[in-house]
Amino acid sequence: MPHAYTNGIATFYEDSGDGPVVVLIHGHSADLRTWKYQADDLVEAGFRVVRYDVRGHGRSHVPLQGYTWDNYSVDLAELLDYLNIARPATGAPGVGAVHIVGASMGGAIALKFAVDHPFRVSSLTLVDSALPGFTYSSEFSEELEALVAAVQTEGAPKAFDRLWLNHSFFEGVRRHPDRFAELREIVLAYQAPEYRADYGGEPGYVQPDIPSQLHSIQAPALVIIGEHDIEDFHLIAEVLAGTMPSARKVVLEDCWHLPNIEKPEVFNPLLIDFLRATAGRA
Repeated sequence: MPHAYTNGIATFYEDSGDGPVVVLIHGHSADLRTWKYQADDLVEAGFRVVRYDVRGHGRSHVPLQGYTWDNYSVDLAELLDYLNIARPATGAPGVGAVHIVGASMGGAIALKFAVDHPFRVSSLTLVDSALPGFTYSSEFSEELEALVAAVQTEGAPKAFDRLWLNHSFFEGVRRHPDRFAELREIVLAYQAPEYRADYGGEPGYVQPDIPSQLHSIQAPALVIIGEHDIEDFHLIAEVLAGTMPSARKVVLEDCWHLPNIEKPEVFNPLLIDFLRATAGRA
C-alpha cells in the first residue's frame, strides 16, 4: 500500500492518471474513498489524480498530537514533494502547481495551503467548505460539543453512529442506501483522536485567521454549496465567493453537504469543465 513519510507521519495516498495534477481532500471523519465517484472520471478526462487520507483518518497515521491547520498544510506540501510534483520557483506561478478540490474540512485545508503556498495552486474547488477562523453558529457549535462529549463517554463508533450520521449533512446520501452504507463504514472506522478526553488541544496554538487573508488568494476558485446544507456553510460560501478575487459560487439543487456523493452525475461535469478551463484545456 502506498504511504509517504510526511511531516513526521505516514500518509496513505493513491496516485493515478497523467496530466495536470488534481488533489482531492476529503472531509472530517471520512477518507479518500469518498472521492470514488470522481477519480475515474477525472483520469478519463486527462488529469492525474492524487487522493490521500488526512492525518488521523483512514489508513494514514493517527498521531497523538498535531491536529492543526498548519500541520495539515505542511502534510500536503510534503506529500506533493514526495510525489515529485515540483515546488515552483518564486515568481513563477503555475510551474509545478496543482488543482486542489476540498470537501468540508478538506476545503479548509485547501484554503490554508493556498495561503501558505500561493504559487503551488492552479485552482481551488471548495465543496461545502469549512473555513478556519470562521465563527460558527451556537446551534452548530453545540452539536459539535455534544458529539465530542458522546465520543468520550460512548466511544467514537457509537457516538458517530448515533449523532453524526443522523445529522442533516447526510440527508442526501441517505437517499442512496448503498452509498450511505459505504460512507457509514468509513465514518465508523474513524478513531476521532482530537476528541479524546486526554487530548487537550495544541498548547499555544492560535487558529489562523483565514477570512482576513482570502483576498490574497488569486487562483481561480469554484465554490460549490448544496442547496439544503446548513446556514453556516451557506454563509461560508458567500464569504469565499465574495472575498476571493477570482471566485464564483454554484448552488447545487437538491443537495445537502456531500454533493460529490449525492449527485456525481451533476457534480463531475461541473468540476471537469472548471478544471479544463483553468488548465487551458477547454
